[in-house]
Amino acid sequence: MPVVTSEAQLSRLRSAWARVDLQRLRANYRAVAGFSSVPLMPVVKADAYGHGAVAMARAFEALGPPMLAVAYPEEGAVLRAAGVRLPIVLLSPFGRGQGPMVVEQNLTPAITTPGNLEEILAVAKTAGRRLPVHVKIDTGMNRLGFDDAGFLAAARRLADSGRIEVEGAMTHLASADEDPEVTAAQLDRFDAALEALAAAGIRPPWVHAVNSAGLLELRPTHTVARCGLLLFGLRPRPIAPELMVRPVMTVSASLARVVEVPAGTPVSYGGRWVAGRASRIGTLPIGYADGVPRTEAMRERGYLAVRGRPAPVAGSVCMDLTMVDLTDHPEVGDSEEAVLFGDSPTAWDVADWAGTTAWQVLTAVGGRVPRVYVEDGRVVELDSPYL
Repeated sequence: MPVVTSEAQLSRLRSAWARVDLQRLRANYRAVAGFSSVPLMPVVKADAYGHGAVAMARAFEALGPPMLAVAYPEEGAVLRAAGVRLPIVLLSPFGRGQGPMVVEQNLTPAITTPGNLEEILAVAKTAGRRLPVHVKIDTGMNRLGFDDAGFLAAARRLADSGRIEVEGAMTHLASADEDPEVTAAQLDRFDAALEALAAAGIRPPWVHAVNSAGLLELRPTHTVARCGLLLFGLRPRPIAPELMVRPVMTVSASLARVVEVPAGTPVSYGGRWVAGRASRIGTLPIGYADGVPRTEAMRERGYLAVRGRPAPVAGSVCMDLTMVDLTDHPEVGDSEEAVLFGDSPTAWDVADWAGTTAWQVLTAVGGRVPRVYVEDGRVVELDSPYL
């Protein structure tokens, strides 16, 4: 990745940022690939879980996976415009009328609904080439995909068209990070569907079901694994492979103001936090529009890390600002960095305070937070709409 950053550009960044470590990303990929018995399909949907889809796709592409995955055609189109050449699988349904766009952008749709089935069959008639597709069976998620009979019928219609290659077969695990028995039942059903496909003469080269947690349940029938969270350095909970991965993204802000207030001083909206002693209050230019949860638990138990030590949240998180209690940090002043999540606290810690998951915490980091890509401690690229 070329160096595109200047000191002038860095000085124009707002004083909150998401630092994305490309070395860690590569190390995580190699650790997961070494654990898996099949190639990986890195999932870069939702702006690569908040890390920046283009930069992450380019980094993954250099590592040699057979394909990438996104959710929607618009995400695939962004990667194509950035020069990404790997096959890109669409995991979610494309919208009515988007079939031509899927073909034009050379994307591989997962056929998960009757509407997408009919549209891809219609578009294939004038595509000028055989179109690759993956077909999805619903084995228990009850969200997308065909039932057993519908899965076989859809695959047959696609293959019999003569214009479409059934390149993949897939399902989605509902409880891979929670319930091995449910996962095993889903995979048994998936294997039975694959046997029915084979009996019909359809043998897709790419067969995939498992996600990051599901790597523990890889079966001989699988030929690729869809991984997201592990690659970005977080293990699913409570069930996940025992792998040494490290968070790729650290979200931080620098203190804009530190002020001393007397005991009894209310802080932030509603005065829900009141200083119980003479206190030092720091204000950070990052708020719930940037991904800081605005929850009671965040206000009561949440913290940001300053010099590696907790600085408790003081008062309600605002849209653009968060206050922290620095009373036990007398050495900390303006412009010091406070970490929302990274190595400590982690995205899972923030998720606990928000009553959600690490996936949501990562994807909630707002677009106005610049992504700063680092290599060997050196900034190599910036991604901000304001530069």
